[in-house]
Amino acid sequence: MIGITDEGELARALTNAIDDEFIFIDSPKKVYETKPEIVIHTLEDNSNNPSMWNLNTWFAINIAKAANKIGSLNVYFSTFMIYDGKKGYYSETSTPSPLNYYGMTKLVGETAIASLGNYLILRLGAVYSPSYRGILFHIIKALIKKGIAKCNTNLYLSPISVKDVAYAVKYLLEKDARGVINLAGKRFSEYDICKKFSDDYGGLIIPIEGKYFDFSLDNWLLRSFGLKIDGI
Repeated sequence: MIGITDEGELARALTNAIDDEFIFIDSPKKVYETKPEIVIHTLEDNSNNPSMWNLNTWFAINIAKAANKIGSLNVYFSTFMIYDGKKGYYSETSTPSPLNYYGMTKLVGETAIASLGNYLILRLGAVYSPSYRGILFHIIKALIKKGIAKCNTNLYLSPISVKDVAYAVKYLLEKDARGVINLAGKRFSEYDICKKFSDDYGGLIIPIEGKYFDFSLDNWLLRSFGLKIDGI
């Protein structure tokens, strides 16, 4: 049995990809009652500081403590936003320096869960789908609704689709992976991502030279498990 902490798009993709019984976990009490073998922390928030701290950090830690006490594996989704984007091509051993409050709450969450032991922390690249509200959602929305998108040639990301996240999690669980792993595709500029999206959705891409950020993730460790993700 696998516990998930919300029923959103990523959670639904996981239930479709993994052939196992899933149970919705909304409290430590539910963990003790259902005793899942794995708890996947899918719940997160990026709306306001109090909510981000309560859900990304405290809620996740409390659920993780309960899971650890009954011997469950904690799978926690972290983010490329634990970095400041000044260097790029961040590996699992790169020193975090969150650019914003969201990144900080995720970093605190992953650090606390790692301290418990028996964990798999997945630092996700830029997750996307036509409906997933991540960093790339505004591009897809603009292409579909307006037929035009302005895209930064100086912003670099490691995109990964919701579907690829789900199947990668399945693969890593089958491999009994543990520790911290970057879960992301290849490095692309936002402009190059836009051009690839336009092949599917149509529309005009306008390049803009915005502020330089490189949030790309080194996925060498992921590839060492035999898993290759292009990203788009």
